[in-house]
Amino acid sequence: MKMKKIAAIIFSAAMVLNMGAVAMATGGDTTPSYTDMKTVTIKKSYEATNPSTTSPAETFGFSIERTSVKDAAAGVATGNMPLPTIGSVSYEKGEAGSETKSKDITITLPEYSSVGVYTYTIKETQGLTAGVTYRTSDIKLVVTVLQDEGGYIRVAAVHTEDEGGNKTNTFNDNEYSAGSLAVKKIVTGNLGDQQKEFAVTVTFTAPEGKEVSEAISYSDGGTDYTIPASAWTSGTATAEINLKHDETVTFTNIPYGVTYTVEEADYTSDGYKTTYALGDNNKKIDSASDSVDITNNKNNDKIDTGINLDSMPYIMILALVAVCAVVMFARKRFSANR
Repeated sequence: MKMKKIAAIIFSAAMVLNMGAVAMATGGDTTPSYTDMKTVTIKKSYEATNPSTTSPAETFGFSIERTSVKDAAAGVATGNMPLPTIGSVSYEKGEAGSETKSKDITITLPEYSSVGVYTYTIKETQGLTAGVTYRTSDIKLVVTVLQDEGGYIRVAAVHTEDEGGNKTNTFNDNEYSAGSLAVKKIVTGNLGDQQKEFAVTVTFTAPEGKEVSEAISYSDGGTDYTIPASAWTSGTATAEINLKHDETVTFTNIPYGVTYTVEEADYTSDGYKTTYALGDNNKKIDSASDSVDITNNKNNDKIDTGINLDSMPYIMILALVAVCAVVMFARKRFSANR
């Protein structure tokens, strides 16, 4: 009885498997269905490296090149295969790192006259804005054209490196990086005038081949100032500031890569010795903050007191001898009188 039940179960299972095989052979098509894609979207994200910085308005542009084609009809080659078009993406001032940091770039696919696998290379245009990081690695676009009853179906995919790499449509390579420079005054010495104002010139130089597109801000004596983008001449801009003891002027929103010099007016005729202490010896903005301390020392260790201080030890010895002599004389007289 048990053997009959087991045989029945095996027979039923075989029938089910056979029916599935027949269904697949007679029209059970397992090929995935696709929808024709007219466009494909790349997501761009524009970040800010440091908070409290203001990114300049920026447009990121792209180019697209033919790379290869395979499985296409005779006569379709890399040089004559259809070429997609790609747009650009623009950001307003201050959008880096904001709620609107992510935007879409649309690629419009062409019409194809043959099935095949069409591969393209997308490159980001290397801009000139100082402090902005541009994508340097290529993006691959692969368009697979399939035959369909109504014509052709385009299926597009975006790759980070090549066809065997990780696929993504979000790219976070773009950043705006800017930092600050704090210039501080320190006056030392017994003749150092801590109420005196010292004139200082700060000169900024843009990285070679780059342009500073956003204002650098600072405050001097309670008044706010800016170095606008229009103030840069031949890649340099300057600011004249005045500092008293323990005062600091901080320049903000300086793009990474900008170099600087800090030079004080000559006060040697006033008896001051000037020294500089740099927070970063390369004199380049490449972090969130940098600093320069300027110390002016004026000291007099030969103050006129009316007595030659070099003779003071001998004078003290003579005075001590005189006191001892007086004491001894007084004691002798006191003993004689007794």
